[in-house]
Amino acid sequence: MITLRCRILCLLLVIGGSSLMAQQEILSADLFWQQVKINHPVARQAALLQEQAAQELLYARGSFDPKLYASQEEKVFGGKNYYRYGQGGVKIPTAWGIALKAEYDWTDPNGEYLNPDRTIPQGGQAIVGLEVPLLQGLFFDASRSAWRQAQIGQDRYQAVADELRNELFFAANKSYWDWSYAYYSREVAISARDYSFERLGGIRESFRAGDYPAIDTLEAYLQWQSWELEVQEKELQLNHTIAKMRALLWEDAGRPEVWNKDWVPESPQAPPTAPDYGELEQAIAEHPSLTVYRYQKEQLAIERRWKQEQFKPELTFNYNFLANQFDFNPEDTDGISSLVNDNYKWGFTFSQPLLLRKERAGVALTDIKIAQTDWKLQQKQQDLTTKLTAYWQEWETRQQQLQLSLTVVQNYQSLLAAETAKFEIGESSVFLLNSRQQKLLEAQLKLLKTQAELQKTVVALWYTAGRG
Repeated sequence: MITLRCRILCLLLVIGGSSLMAQQEILSADLFWQQVKINHPVARQAALLQEQAAQELLYARGSFDPKLYASQEEKVFGGKNYYRYGQGGVKIPTAWGIALKAEYDWTDPNGEYLNPDRTIPQGGQAIVGLEVPLLQGLFFDASRSAWRQAQIGQDRYQAVADELRNELFFAANKSYWDWSYAYYSREVAISARDYSFERLGGIRESFRAGDYPAIDTLEAYLQWQSWELEVQEKELQLNHTIAKMRALLWEDAGRPEVWNKDWVPESPQAPPTAPDYGELEQAIAEHPSLTVYRYQKEQLAIERRWKQEQFKPELTFNYNFLANQFDFNPEDTDGISSLVNDNYKWGFTFSQPLLLRKERAGVALTDIKIAQTDWKLQQKQQDLTTKLTAYWQEWETRQQQLQLSLTVVQNYQSLLAAETAKFEIGESSVFLLNSRQQKLLEAQLKLLKTQAELQKTVVALWYTAGRG
Protein backbone atom coordinates (compact mmCIF):
# COMPACT_ATOMS: atom_id res chain seq x y z
CA MET A 1 0.00 0.00 0.00
CA ILE A 2 2.96 2.31 -0.56
CA THR A 3 1.23 4.20 -3.38
CA LEU A 4 -2.07 4.75 -1.58
CA ARG A 5 -1.31 8.33 -0.57
CA CYS A 6 -0.31 9.18 -4.14
CA ARG A 7 -3.56 7.74 -5.40
CA ILE A 8 -5.57 9.81 -2.93
CA LEU A 9 -3.74 12.97 -3.99
CA CYS A 10 -4.45 12.16 -7.63
CA LEU A 11 -8.10 11.64 -6.78
CA LEU A 12 -8.28 15.04 -5.09
CA LEU A 13 -6.77 16.67 -8.17
CA VAL A 14 -9.42 15.02 -10.33
CA ILE A 15 -12.15 16.18 -8.00
CA GLY A 16 -10.77 19.70 -8.19
CA GLY A 17 -11.05 19.64 -11.97
CA SER A 18 -7.41 19.48 -13.01
CA SER A 19 -7.77 16.18 -14.87
CA LEU A 20 -10.65 17.54 -16.94
CA MET A 21 -8.47 19.87 -18.90
CA ALA A 22 -8.25 19.71 -22.65
CA GLN A 23 -8.28 17.10 -25.32
CA GLN A 24 -11.97 17.86 -25.49
CA GLU A 25 -13.64 20.94 -26.95
CA ILE A 26 -14.86 23.46 -24.39
CA LEU A 27 -18.31 24.83 -25.22
CA SER A 28 -18.40 28.01 -23.14
CA ALA A 29 -21.59 29.43 -21.71
CA ASP A 30 -21.18 32.62 -23.74
CA LEU A 31 -20.57 30.80 -27.02
CA PHE A 32 -23.54 28.54 -26.38
CA TRP A 33 -25.83 31.51 -25.69
CA GLN A 34 -24.61 33.39 -28.76
CA GLN A 35 -25.57 30.44 -30.94
CA VAL A 36 -28.92 29.94 -29.22
CA LYS A 37 -30.01 33.57 -29.44
CA ILE A 38 -29.32 33.68 -33.18
CA ASN A 39 -30.59 30.36 -34.48
CA HIS A 40 -33.19 29.12 -32.00
CA PRO A 41 -36.79 29.23 -33.34
CA VAL A 42 -37.85 31.54 -30.51
CA ALA A 43 -35.06 33.96 -31.42
CA ARG A 44 -36.12 33.83 -35.06
CA GLN A 45 -39.72 34.48 -34.03
CA ALA A 46 -38.52 37.51 -32.07
CA ALA A 47 -36.74 38.81 -35.17
CA LEU A 48 -39.91 38.31 -37.23
CA LEU A 49 -41.89 40.40 -34.76
CA GLN A 50 -39.90 43.47 -35.77
CA GLU A 51 -40.61 42.76 -39.42
CA GLN A 52 -44.28 42.27 -38.54
CA ALA A 53 -44.34 45.67 -36.84
CA ALA A 54 -42.86 47.31 -39.94
CA GLN A 55 -45.47 45.67 -42.18
CA GLU A 56 -48.33 46.66 -39.86
CA LEU A 57 -47.13 50.27 -40.00
CA LEU A 58 -46.98 50.06 -43.79
CA TYR A 59 -50.48 48.59 -43.79
CA ALA A 60 -51.80 51.48 -41.69
CA ARG A 61 -50.11 54.04 -43.95
CA GLY A 62 -51.92 52.42 -46.85
CA SER A 63 -55.09 54.17 -45.72
CA PHE A 64 -53.58 57.42 -47.02
CA ASP A 65 -52.55 56.03 -50.40
CA PRO A 66 -53.97 57.77 -53.48
CA LYS A 67 -56.63 55.70 -55.23
CA LEU A 68 -57.40 55.62 -58.93
CA TYR A 69 -60.99 54.97 -59.99
CA ALA A 70 -62.99 54.77 -63.21
CA SER A 71 -66.48 53.78 -64.29
CA GLN A 72 -68.44 53.52 -67.56
CA GLU A 73 -72.18 53.00 -68.05
CA GLU A 74 -74.09 52.54 -71.27
CA LYS A 75 -77.72 51.54 -72.02
CA VAL A 76 -79.10 50.43 -75.39
CA PHE A 77 -82.64 49.05 -75.61
CA GLY A 78 -85.05 48.52 -78.52
CA GLY A 79 -82.55 49.90 -80.98
CA LYS A 80 -82.30 53.14 -79.02
CA ASN A 81 -79.19 54.54 -77.43
CA TYR A 82 -80.45 55.63 -74.02
CA TYR A 83 -77.19 57.00 -72.62
CA ARG A 84 -73.47 56.48 -72.26
CA TYR A 85 -71.29 58.23 -69.76
CA GLY A 86 -68.23 57.58 -67.61
CA GLN A 87 -65.72 59.07 -65.28
CA GLY A 88 -62.20 58.49 -64.02
CA GLY A 89 -59.89 60.16 -61.56
CA VAL A 90 -57.76 59.95 -58.46
CA LYS A 91 -58.68 60.50 -54.81
CA ILE A 92 -55.95 61.43 -52.32
CA PRO A 93 -56.69 61.01 -48.59
CA THR A 94 -54.50 63.02 -46.25
CA ALA A 95 -53.39 62.65 -42.64
CA TRP A 96 -55.49 65.73 -41.76
CA GLY A 97 -58.83 64.17 -42.64
CA ILE A 98 -59.22 66.14 -45.87
CA ALA A 99 -59.50 64.19 -49.13
CA LEU A 100 -58.48 65.75 -52.44
CA LYS A 101 -60.02 64.68 -55.74
CA ALA A 102 -59.18 65.15 -59.41
CA GLU A 103 -61.69 63.70 -61.86
CA TYR A 104 -62.65 63.77 -65.52
CA ASP A 105 -66.23 63.04 -66.69
CA TRP A 106 -67.42 62.30 -70.20
CA THR A 107 -70.88 61.84 -71.73
CA ASP A 108 -72.23 60.83 -75.15
CA PRO A 109 -74.47 63.79 -76.10
CA ASN A 110 -76.44 61.62 -78.55
CA GLY A 111 -78.18 59.64 -75.86
CA GLU A 112 -81.95 59.93 -76.24
CA TYR A 113 -82.78 59.59 -72.55
CA LEU A 114 -79.76 61.21 -70.92
CA ASN A 115 -80.52 62.59 -67.48
CA PRO A 116 -80.27 66.39 -67.74
CA ASP A 117 -78.09 66.69 -64.66
CA ARG A 118 -75.45 64.68 -66.51
CA THR A 119 -75.16 67.26 -69.22
CA ILE A 120 -71.58 68.45 -69.42
CA PRO A 121 -69.50 70.28 -72.03
CA GLN A 122 -68.88 68.38 -75.22
CA GLY A 123 -65.61 66.52 -74.94
CA GLY A 124 -65.83 66.12 -71.16
CA GLN A 125 -65.29 68.04 -68.00
CA ALA A 126 -62.40 68.16 -65.53
CA ILE A 127 -63.27 68.42 -61.84
CA VAL A 128 -61.02 69.30 -58.92
CA GLY A 129 -62.49 69.10 -55.45
CA LEU A 130 -62.12 68.22 -51.81
CA GLU A 131 -64.04 66.53 -49.00
CA VAL A 132 -63.81 67.84 -45.44
CA PRO A 133 -65.27 66.14 -42.34
CA LEU A 134 -66.57 69.00 -40.22
CA LEU A 135 -67.50 67.06 -37.06
CA GLN A 136 -66.55 63.39 -36.67
CA GLY A 137 -63.15 62.80 -38.25
CA LEU A 138 -62.06 66.42 -38.35
CA PHE A 139 -59.32 66.02 -35.72
CA PHE A 140 -59.19 62.22 -35.52
CA ASP A 141 -60.47 59.28 -37.52
CA ALA A 142 -60.07 55.52 -37.97
CA SER A 143 -57.13 55.85 -40.35
CA ARG A 144 -55.19 58.16 -38.08
CA SER A 145 -55.99 55.91 -35.11
CA ALA A 146 -54.65 52.82 -36.90
CA TRP A 147 -51.58 54.73 -38.08
CA ARG A 148 -50.71 56.02 -34.61
CA GLN A 149 -51.28 52.61 -33.03
CA ALA A 150 -49.02 51.03 -35.63
CA GLN A 151 -46.31 53.57 -34.82
CA ILE A 152 -46.48 52.64 -31.14
CA GLY A 153 -46.63 49.01 -32.23
CA GLN A 154 -43.07 49.36 -33.52
CA ASP A 155 -41.82 49.85 -29.97
CA ARG A 156 -44.28 47.36 -28.50
CA TYR A 157 -43.18 44.57 -30.81
CA GLN A 158 -39.56 45.39 -30.00
CA ALA A 159 -40.37 44.95 -26.31
CA VAL A 160 -42.19 41.67 -27.03
CA ALA A 161 -39.13 40.45 -28.93
CA ASP A 162 -36.88 41.42 -26.01
CA GLU A 163 -39.24 39.58 -23.67
CA LEU A 164 -38.97 36.41 -25.77
CA ARG A 165 -35.18 36.67 -25.85
CA ASN A 166 -35.09 37.20 -22.10
CA GLU A 167 -37.11 34.02 -21.54
CA LEU A 168 -34.82 32.16 -23.91
CA PHE A 169 -31.76 33.52 -22.07
CA PHE A 170 -33.03 32.11 -18.79
CA ALA A 171 -33.91 28.70 -20.23
CA ALA A 172 -30.65 28.37 -22.16
CA ASN A 173 -28.28 29.39 -19.38
CA LYS A 174 -30.13 27.38 -16.75
CA SER A 175 -29.85 24.30 -18.98
CA TYR A 176 -26.16 25.02 -19.55
CA TRP A 177 -25.27 25.06 -15.85
CA ASP A 178 -27.40 21.99 -15.23
CA TRP A 179 -25.34 20.30 -17.92
CA SER A 180 -22.11 21.57 -16.36
CA TYR A 181 -23.04 20.22 -12.95
CA ALA A 182 -24.15 16.87 -14.37
CA TYR A 183 -20.94 16.52 -16.39
CA TYR A 184 -18.50 17.35 -13.61
CA SER A 185 -20.37 15.41 -10.94
CA ARG A 186 -20.18 12.38 -13.23
CA GLU A 187 -16.43 12.93 -13.55
CA VAL A 188 -16.14 13.01 -9.77
CA ALA A 189 -18.10 9.75 -9.51
CA ILE A 190 -15.95 8.12 -12.21
CA SER A 191 -12.77 9.15 -10.43
CA ALA A 192 -14.05 7.80 -7.13
CA ARG A 193 -15.07 4.53 -8.77
CA ASP A 194 -11.70 4.10 -10.47
CA TYR A 195 -9.86 4.90 -7.25
CA SER A 196 -12.01 2.39 -5.36
CA PHE A 197 -11.22 -0.26 -7.95
CA GLU A 198 -7.50 0.39 -7.65
CA ARG A 199 -7.69 0.22 -3.88
CA LEU A 200 -9.69 -2.99 -4.13
CA GLY A 201 -6.86 -4.51 -6.12
CA GLY A 202 -4.28 -3.37 -3.58
CA ILE A 203 -6.24 -4.77 -0.64
CA ARG A 204 -6.68 -8.09 -2.45
CA GLU A 205 -2.92 -8.27 -2.89
CA SER A 206 -2.41 -7.45 0.78
CA PHE A 207 -4.97 -10.14 1.71
CA ARG A 208 -3.07 -12.73 -0.30
CA ALA A 209 0.10 -11.63 1.49
CA GLY A 210 -1.65 -12.10 4.82
CA ASP A 211 -1.62 -8.40 5.79
CA TYR A 212 -5.43 -7.88 5.84
CA PRO A 213 -8.38 -10.13 6.62
CA ALA A 214 -10.86 -11.27 3.94
CA ILE A 215 -13.56 -8.96 5.30
CA ASP A 216 -11.52 -5.97 4.16
CA THR A 217 -11.70 -7.14 0.56
CA LEU A 218 -15.50 -7.36 0.84
CA GLU A 219 -15.62 -3.87 2.32
CA ALA A 220 -13.55 -2.48 -0.54
CA TYR A 221 -15.65 -4.35 -3.10
CA LEU A 222 -18.89 -2.92 -1.71
CA GLN A 223 -17.38 0.56 -1.87
CA TRP A 224 -16.54 0.04 -5.54
CA GLN A 225 -20.10 -1.21 -6.24
CA SER A 226 -21.67 1.82 -4.59
CA TRP A 227 -19.61 4.15 -6.76
CA GLU A 228 -20.44 2.12 -9.87
CA LEU A 229 -24.13 2.72 -9.14
CA GLU A 230 -23.40 6.41 -8.57
CA VAL A 231 -21.66 6.65 -11.96
CA GLN A 232 -24.66 5.10 -13.68
CA GLU A 233 -27.00 7.53 -11.93
CA LYS A 234 -24.84 10.51 -12.91
CA GLU A 235 -24.76 9.21 -16.48
CA LEU A 236 -28.55 9.27 -16.58
CA GLN A 237 -28.64 12.83 -15.25
CA LEU A 238 -26.05 13.89 -17.81
CA ASN A 239 -28.05 12.35 -20.66
CA HIS A 240 -31.15 14.27 -19.55
CA THR A 241 -29.27 17.57 -19.48
CA ILE A 242 -27.70 16.88 -22.88
CA ALA A 243 -31.17 16.23 -24.32
CA LYS A 244 -32.24 19.69 -23.13
CA MET A 245 -29.11 21.25 -24.57
CA ARG A 246 -29.63 19.58 -27.93
CA ALA A 247 -33.17 20.98 -28.10
CA LEU A 248 -31.72 24.49 -27.78
CA LEU A 249 -29.07 24.25 -30.50
CA TRP A 250 -30.06 24.99 -34.11
CA GLU A 251 -28.15 25.52 -37.31
CA ASP A 252 -28.33 28.56 -39.57
CA ALA A 253 -30.38 26.55 -42.05
CA GLY A 254 -33.12 26.04 -39.48
CA ARG A 255 -32.35 22.42 -38.60
CA PRO A 256 -31.48 21.05 -35.14
CA GLU A 257 -27.72 20.98 -34.74
CA VAL A 258 -25.95 17.64 -34.35
CA TRP A 259 -24.60 17.28 -30.82
CA ASN A 260 -20.82 17.00 -30.64
CA LYS A 261 -19.86 14.29 -28.16
CA ASP A 262 -16.51 16.00 -27.58
CA TRP A 263 -18.12 19.13 -26.15
CA VAL A 264 -17.28 19.82 -22.54
CA PRO A 265 -18.92 22.57 -20.45
CA GLU A 266 -17.17 25.21 -18.43
CA SER A 267 -16.63 24.26 -14.83
CA PRO A 268 -18.98 26.10 -12.45
CA GLN A 269 -16.02 26.66 -10.12
CA ALA A 270 -15.15 30.05 -11.64
CA PRO A 271 -17.01 32.62 -9.52
CA PRO A 272 -19.52 34.66 -11.55
CA THR A 273 -19.36 38.44 -11.73
CA ALA A 274 -21.17 39.91 -8.77
CA PRO A 275 -24.19 41.97 -9.93
CA ASP A 276 -25.06 45.35 -8.45
CA TYR A 277 -28.41 45.35 -6.67
CA GLY A 278 -29.08 49.02 -7.38
CA GLU A 279 -28.46 48.47 -11.08
CA LEU A 280 -30.83 45.50 -11.06
CA GLU A 281 -33.55 47.56 -9.37
CA GLN A 282 -33.21 50.29 -11.97
CA ALA A 283 -33.28 47.74 -14.78
CA ILE A 284 -36.63 46.36 -13.60
CA ALA A 285 -38.29 49.68 -14.44
CA GLU A 286 -37.40 49.04 -18.10
CA HIS A 287 -38.19 45.33 -18.04
CA PRO A 288 -39.54 44.18 -21.45
CA SER A 289 -42.69 42.71 -19.86
CA LEU A 290 -43.54 46.06 -18.24
CA THR A 291 -42.67 47.95 -21.42
CA VAL A 292 -45.10 45.78 -23.39
CA TYR A 293 -47.94 46.71 -21.04
CA ARG A 294 -47.06 50.41 -21.17
CA TYR A 295 -47.14 50.51 -24.95
CA GLN A 296 -50.34 48.48 -24.93
CA LYS A 297 -51.93 51.15 -22.69
CA GLU A 298 -50.80 53.84 -25.13
CA GLN A 299 -52.43 51.97 -28.00
CA LEU A 300 -55.64 51.56 -26.00
CA ALA A 301 -55.65 55.28 -25.17
CA ILE A 302 -55.55 56.03 -28.90
CA GLU A 303 -58.33 53.51 -29.52
CA ARG A 304 -60.41 55.19 -26.81
CA ARG A 305 -59.89 58.59 -28.42
CA TRP A 306 -61.32 57.25 -31.67
CA LYS A 307 -64.25 55.64 -29.83
CA GLN A 308 -65.04 58.99 -28.22
CA GLU A 309 -64.78 60.72 -31.59
CA GLN A 310 -67.62 58.52 -32.82
CA PHE A 311 -70.07 60.27 -30.49
CA LYS A 312 -69.95 63.23 -32.88
CA PRO A 313 -72.34 63.36 -35.87
CA GLU A 314 -70.93 62.66 -39.31
CA LEU A 315 -71.01 65.83 -41.38
CA THR A 316 -68.94 65.78 -44.56
CA PHE A 317 -68.73 68.81 -46.83
CA ASN A 318 -67.55 68.55 -50.44
CA TYR A 319 -66.74 71.31 -52.91
CA ASN A 320 -65.75 70.82 -56.57
CA PHE A 321 -64.37 73.21 -59.18
CA LEU A 322 -65.73 72.52 -62.69
CA ALA A 323 -64.02 73.08 -66.04
CA ASN A 324 -64.97 73.12 -69.70
CA GLN A 325 -62.91 70.10 -70.65
CA PHE A 326 -59.66 71.23 -68.97
CA ASP A 327 -60.33 74.96 -69.03
CA PHE A 328 -61.30 76.19 -65.55
CA ASN A 329 -61.86 79.74 -66.82
CA PRO A 330 -63.86 79.35 -70.05
CA GLU A 331 -65.36 82.85 -69.93
CA ASP A 332 -61.93 84.52 -69.75
CA THR A 333 -62.98 86.35 -66.63
CA ASP A 334 -61.45 86.64 -63.21
CA GLY A 335 -60.46 83.03 -62.58
CA ILE A 336 -61.22 82.96 -58.85
CA SER A 337 -64.56 84.69 -59.30
CA SER A 338 -65.57 82.27 -62.04
CA LEU A 339 -64.73 79.24 -59.97
CA VAL A 340 -66.43 80.45 -56.82
CA ASN A 341 -69.54 82.04 -58.33
CA ASP A 342 -70.26 80.08 -61.51
CA ASN A 343 -68.39 76.82 -62.15
CA TYR A 344 -68.74 74.74 -59.01
CA LYS A 345 -70.62 71.90 -57.41
CA TRP A 346 -70.97 71.35 -53.67
CA GLY A 347 -72.89 69.27 -51.16
CA PHE A 348 -72.83 67.65 -47.73
CA THR A 349 -73.87 64.43 -46.02
CA PHE A 350 -75.06 64.09 -42.43
CA SER A 351 -75.81 61.14 -40.17
CA GLN A 352 -76.16 60.58 -36.43
CA PRO A 353 -77.17 57.47 -34.44
CA LEU A 354 -80.01 58.25 -32.07
CA LEU A 355 -79.28 55.92 -29.16
CA LEU A 356 -75.47 55.77 -29.40
CA ARG A 357 -75.46 52.29 -27.87
CA LYS A 358 -72.59 51.07 -30.04
CA GLU A 359 -70.53 54.17 -29.27
CA ARG A 360 -71.13 54.04 -25.51
CA ALA A 361 -70.33 50.33 -25.36
CA GLY A 362 -67.20 50.88 -27.43
CA VAL A 363 -65.79 53.41 -24.96
CA ALA A 364 -66.78 51.24 -21.98
CA LEU A 365 -65.09 48.17 -23.45
CA THR A 366 -61.92 50.12 -24.12
CA ASP A 367 -61.95 51.44 -20.55
CA ILE A 368 -62.18 47.86 -19.31
CA LYS A 369 -59.21 46.85 -21.46
CA ILE A 370 -57.19 49.79 -20.12
CA ALA A 371 -58.05 48.85 -16.52
CA GLN A 372 -57.14 45.21 -17.13
CA THR A 373 -53.83 46.17 -18.68
CA ASP A 374 -53.07 48.53 -15.80
CA TRP A 375 -53.71 45.79 -13.24
CA LYS A 376 -51.54 43.37 -15.22
CA LEU A 377 -48.78 45.99 -15.26
CA GLN A 378 -48.96 46.51 -11.50
CA GLN A 379 -49.05 42.77 -10.81
CA LYS A 380 -46.09 42.09 -13.08
CA GLN A 381 -44.10 44.89 -11.49
CA GLN A 382 -44.79 43.52 -8.01
CA ASP A 383 -43.90 39.98 -9.13
CA LEU A 384 -40.59 41.15 -10.59
CA THR A 385 -39.71 43.14 -7.48
CA THR A 386 -40.52 40.18 -5.25
CA LYS A 387 -38.52 37.77 -7.41
CA LEU A 388 -35.55 40.11 -7.49
CA THR A 389 -35.53 40.30 -3.69
CA ALA A 390 -35.81 36.52 -3.39
CA TYR A 391 -33.05 35.85 -5.92
CA TRP A 392 -30.80 38.43 -4.29
CA GLN A 393 -31.26 36.77 -0.91
CA GLU A 394 -30.47 33.45 -2.56
CA TRP A 395 -27.33 34.99 -4.11
CA GLU A 396 -26.10 36.13 -0.68
CA THR A 397 -26.94 32.77 0.90
CA ARG A 398 -25.24 30.83 -1.90
CA GLN A 399 -22.07 32.86 -1.40
CA GLN A 400 -22.07 31.96 2.28
CA GLN A 401 -22.73 28.32 1.40
CA LEU A 402 -19.85 28.39 -1.05
CA GLN A 403 -17.37 29.58 1.56
CA LEU A 404 -18.65 27.02 4.06
CA SER A 405 -18.53 24.21 1.49
CA LEU A 406 -14.93 25.07 0.62
CA THR A 407 -14.00 24.85 4.31
CA VAL A 408 -15.84 21.55 4.70
CA VAL A 409 -14.00 20.05 1.71
CA GLN A 410 -10.64 21.18 3.09
CA ASN A 411 -11.40 19.64 6.47
CA TYR A 412 -12.49 16.34 4.92
CA GLN A 413 -9.31 16.33 2.84
CA SER A 414 -7.30 16.65 6.04
CA LEU A 415 -9.26 13.84 7.68
CA LEU A 416 -8.76 11.54 4.69
CA ALA A 417 -5.04 12.29 4.56
CA ALA A 418 -4.71 11.53 8.29
CA GLU A 419 -6.76 8.36 8.00
CA THR A 420 -4.64 7.25 5.07
CA ALA A 421 -1.46 7.74 7.08
CA LYS A 422 -2.90 5.67 9.94
CA PHE A 423 -4.05 2.99 7.51
CA GLU A 424 -0.57 2.66 6.04
CA ILE A 425 0.91 1.95 9.45
CA GLY A 426 -1.88 -0.47 10.33
CA GLU A 427 -3.73 1.70 12.87
CA SER A 428 -6.92 2.13 10.80
CA SER A 429 -9.32 -0.04 8.83
CA VAL A 430 -10.74 -0.18 5.33
CA PHE A 431 -14.15 0.74 6.75
CA LEU A 432 -12.87 3.98 8.25
CA LEU A 433 -10.89 4.81 5.14
CA ASN A 434 -13.95 4.23 2.96
CA SER A 435 -16.04 6.36 5.27
CA ARG A 436 -13.56 9.25 5.05
CA GLN A 437 -13.47 8.98 1.28
CA GLN A 438 -17.27 8.83 1.06
CA LYS A 439 -17.67 11.95 3.17
CA LEU A 440 -15.07 13.84 1.17
CA LEU A 441 -16.67 12.98 -2.14
CA GLU A 442 -20.13 13.89 -0.85
CA ALA A 443 -18.73 17.24 0.27
CA GLN A 444 -17.13 17.73 -3.16
CA LEU A 445 -20.45 17.05 -4.88
CA LYS A 446 -22.22 19.50 -2.56
CA LEU A 447 -19.57 22.09 -3.35
CA LEU A 448 -20.02 21.50 -7.06
CA LYS A 449 -23.79 21.79 -6.66
CA THR A 450 -23.44 25.05 -4.75
CA GLN A 451 -21.15 26.46 -7.45
CA ALA A 452 -23.64 25.51 -10.19
CA GLU A 453 -26.56 26.96 -8.23
CA LEU A 454 -24.63 30.19 -7.72
CA GLN A 455 -24.16 30.45 -11.49
CA LYS A 456 -27.87 29.87 -12.06
CA THR A 457 -28.76 32.46 -9.41
CA VAL A 458 -26.80 35.12 -11.30
CA VAL A 459 -28.65 34.09 -14.47
CA ALA A 460 -31.95 34.41 -12.62
CA LEU A 461 -31.02 37.88 -11.36
CA TRP A 462 -30.28 39.19 -14.85
CA TYR A 463 -33.38 37.47 -16.19
CA THR A 464 -35.59 39.05 -13.52
CA ALA A 465 -34.10 42.45 -14.30
CA GLY A 466 -34.92 41.90 -17.98
CA ARG A 467 -31.30 42.08 -19.10
CA GLY A 468 -31.07 38.60 -20.62
